[in-house]
Amino acid sequence: MDRDSGAAYIRDNFEPDDRLAVVLINRRSQTVIQRLSTARKIASADFQAWLRHRNAQQYDVYISMNALRENAQGRTKRDVGRIRHVYLDFDENGTAKLESLLKRHDSPRPNYIVATSPGKWQVVWKVEGFSKQAAEELQRGFAREVGADPAATDCARVLRLPGFRNHKYARHPLVRVEVLSQEIYGPERFPKFPSEDHYRQPNTEQNKRTLGPITQSEKDWAYARRALARGERPELVIAAIASYRRYDKHDPQYYAEHTVRKATESLRVESGPTRSIGPDR
Repeated sequence: MDRDSGAAYIRDNFEPDDRLAVVLINRRSQTVIQRLSTARKIASADFQAWLRHRNAQQYDVYISMNALRENAQGRTKRDVGRIRHVYLDFDENGTAKLESLLKRHDSPRPNYIVATSPGKWQVVWKVEGFSKQAAEELQRGFAREVGADPAATDCARVLRLPGFRNHKYARHPLVRVEVLSQEIYGPERFPKFPSEDHYRQPNTEQNKRTLGPITQSEKDWAYARRALARGERPELVIAAIASYRRYDKHDPQYYAEHTVRKATESLRVESGPTRSIGPDR
């Protein structure tokens, strides 16, 4: 076990008086332990020794990535006091999706890449000047476009702490971190993604029939059209949609392929005779 990387990671990412949550999860016993304390205390030798002891008892070790309010008693979104990071979690096909993210020219270089287990990654940027809403909108936009886990986009999220074993898997891999940058980024350094409320079909006569709330299928279809139009590879668009809808579709891969196929058809005929083409509901 790397005895120093956890403490170093905390000191590098937070002010000493930042109030943070440490969450320990033992999946065998279904036990969860949460402690709220300052970054200074959590990085201390005694606290780190306690974490190593619990990790040896098969507790996974997580830490909140944003600072909590001084009087916070929990780690809900309401308890978050200051945004210190934006982040993404890559799970399924994680390495390919991470490589795609790192090739983008509209995003700053991540500060950290955290290897949580073979082929699974967390990407972290140190930031300033973000509201909670802006941070979550950026994370959701990234998740839609690069296929990161959409469930890991709330500002109260805890991520794995480097230097501890991951007990979710039989081999208990060590969570490792690679440092890529020491910069702190403002909102202007990141791409602007449309909010989910703006994921609408083109304003053509055939689509004026769409009244009332926009469905998630329509949002997926609109996203696929935009991604394909700017040159994204269809297989990456399919992977992003399948990942985003994996919890609410019986066959998310088929659904994603069908959505991308219909979006591709709509782009081909857009300048020709119109016909009824829309998202799969």
